[in-house]
Amino acid sequence: MSLRQLDSPVRDAPGCLVVLLNNLSDPLSAHGERMPGFVNWTLDEQKRFWFGLARDVIELWGLGASRLSWLGYSSNAVFKVTAPRGIYVLRLHLPGRVRAAYLESELAWLQYLRMNTDLLAPAPVPLQEDGAEVLFTSLKPAELAPDVVLCSLFEYIDGESQSAQDLTAADVRAVGAYLGTLHREGQFEPPDGFMRPSMDWEGLFGDESPYSVRDSIIRPTTEQADTFEQVEDRVRSAMAAIDRGPDSFGLIHGDLLAKNILGCDGQPAALDFEYCGWGYFLYDLAPLLWQLKGERPNDYGTLEAAMWAGYTSKTGLDERMRAHLEGFIAARQLASCRWLLANAGHPALREIAPKLLEDRTSELRDFLKNGVLNRTSLTL
Repeated sequence: MSLRQLDSPVRDAPGCLVVLLNNLSDPLSAHGERMPGFVNWTLDEQKRFWFGLARDVIELWGLGASRLSWLGYSSNAVFKVTAPRGIYVLRLHLPGRVRAAYLESELAWLQYLRMNTDLLAPAPVPLQEDGAEVLFTSLKPAELAPDVVLCSLFEYIDGESQSAQDLTAADVRAVGAYLGTLHREGQFEPPDGFMRPSMDWEGLFGDESPYSVRDSIIRPTTEQADTFEQVEDRVRSAMAAIDRGPDSFGLIHGDLLAKNILGCDGQPAALDFEYCGWGYFLYDLAPLLWQLKGERPNDYGTLEAAMWAGYTSKTGLDERMRAHLEGFIAARQLASCRWLLANAGHPALREIAPKLLEDRTSELRDFLKNGVLNRTSLTL
């Protein structure tokens, strides 16, 4: 399958299903400008709009009479669709949040994973458009003109979500094994036009990063900026020490926090691949380990060992590579600081962002001193 290229010169952003806590900067128009009408709507007005649009969209898949219920609203409007033929998840991207080529590439990889591995991951549901099978469609609602809304549908995965507090060592080991399998069996020869962001040093902290702070309404203090620069240098060194060969670099999930993991009959299922891309495989372990550092400090060592044991059971990775984990976890912490800067203007974060930013910066200063990231700051 070749990937069609749609003209959507906007930046990509990570997604999640946490209402009002991820990627909350105003939607961008296709020309990079704010959409004053939409952003002035109340939350209820926006959700009514997306609900009505979802009603129209699901008819394009020919599912028949369906019941919609909200799953989340952040960088996407996400719905559970209960139809006569089954249960699905509908994802509507807010304008300016994802490039069409990026979205189709994400869906192409997910389709490959479901067809060629035993990994549980969202399976895109294709539809017919102009006589061809496609993995997503687009709409141009008058209320958002001239912007385009990209729409994708997935098979529903029935499982149980657990908080980081509830994960056992066996759960974490299973997640490590899942990632090891993803990195070994989930790699493929990308089709023409495949385009996903890179999560190497430049991809995480450069101007085109999904964590870009170009639109931030606040700026880091001089001391914070200096700390960030020193951590960036440390991360660059950690990455430079690892070969970018097929055993260490490839397609990764990129955002495997506890909220993006389901337990399904003893097997983990990874959700929300919207942030997938090219990166160091070790970075894929960092999001959950970063979260566990903050929420499970008393048994973090046991949980990290469990994840490493699960991961290396599928990869055979040299134990010496484990020493690089702290650098990648610090990279995730720095990315979280950049995310806070980019989203500090939203009412849900406006009051807590400055203090949380300082707390996380302080933790990064300690990392620079002793090489270990210890977290007590809030996990959003």
